[in-house]
This record gives sequence, structure tokens and C-alpha cells, in this order.
Amino acid sequence: MSVAVTLKTTPRTQSGSRAAIKLRKQGLVPAIVYGHKLANVQVAVNAEELDRAIRIQHVRVLELEINGKPETVLIRELQWDYLGKQMIHVDFERKDRAELVRVTVPVELRNAPKATGGGVLDQPRHTLHVECPLGSIPEAIRIDITNLTLGHPIHVRELTLPAGITVLELPEAVVVQLKLPGIEPVAAAVTEPGAGPEVIKAEKKKGDEDEDDAKK
Repeated sequence: MSVAVTLKTTPRTQSGSRAAIKLRKQGLVPAIVYGHKLANVQVAVNAEELDRAIRIQHVRVLELEINGKPETVLIRELQWDYLGKQMIHVDFERKDRAELVRVTVPVELRNAPKATGGGVLDQPRHTLHVECPLGSIPEAIRIDITNLTLGHPIHVRELTLPAGITVLELPEAVVVQLKLPGIEPVAAAVTEPGAGPEVIKAEKKKGDEDEDDAKK
């Protein structure tokens, strides 16, 4: 599981593109905190600290210090500039650590097959939708492929998962397999209805469109 990280916030009193650009020049990322039927709060967080938490510590859940009080939040959406280099806005959703959430997590393959039988590695799914308590979001679903053999793919139903983690893809969905060159890979199964959006959407967006739509 990811480490606990606390970030201090700075209140935002102004909105609009000019105010956002000014904040980013100061090394801050404009953000909004919403959820749990409480009022939306506009804040800014240190860009370097947030980047470190996401890229190095692989954090999905943070403790934000807002007006001197800690709030547990999920990083719901992260927006980048059109070059994909600078964070321009982040959405934080208030959560309780025991609350069930639906997020996507990466799939990590460990080791290498002992015998390929002439097959090449094919991984139809590099991420999986999961449901789990907020405080138990895994950094990744790790799969040991040492005993993977041709003709015997690893399906969702065969995964060994941490306690409290439920994969939302269909049980027969293929996660990784060996296939002969020139043979089309098995089509990925459709995700079951209700699978949530990705926690972080690293979309490249033009301009400085960072101002906040109303959140529920």
C-alpha cells in the first residue's frame, strides 16, 4: 500500500486563468476539494510536493491540511498542460479511509516464463478496475509469470489479490498470455457495469482551462 502523505494547502481567493497562471509561477497547483456534502473549497498545493507524492511515492490518497484541519482526500483527477509536463489543476474528493472506492491500478508482471514454447508475451490488460477500501488501494496488482505457458493464459479469476480487493473486470478476462507470432491476441472482455473512472486522468489539455465546474 502507498505511504501516508500530508500536504499543506493555501486558500485561493481568486479564480480565472490569470490567477491560475500566477499561482503556477509561484510553484503552486490550483485545486478544488469537494464531496461528503460539504462546501467546495478552492485551494492551492505545492507542485513539487504533489509531483513527488504521485510519481515517486505512488500516492492515491492524501491528507490535506485545510485551514489547519486535516482532511482525507482521493486524487480524483489531475490535469496537465498540452505538453504533458506541468500540472495545471487537481481535483480532490473527500473520503473516509474505510469507504469503498472504485479506482484503476496498474498490472505489474514479475519474472519471466520458464518455457515459452515459441510464444511471445502478450498483455491485454495493463490496468484493472478494482473496488476496495480507500485506505487499502494497492500500488499495483503483481503477477508472477514464471509458470506461464503457451495455451494457458492468466485470467482475472486466477489472480491472487490482497485482502479486501475486488477486480471489476469479468472473471474470464485475459490479463496476460503467451501467443504464437501472427496469432491475434484474445479480445479483452468488457468491463462490468459500474466500474469507476481512473483516479488520475493524465490528459494533455490545451490552454489553462483549470477553473472548477460545480461538484456534487
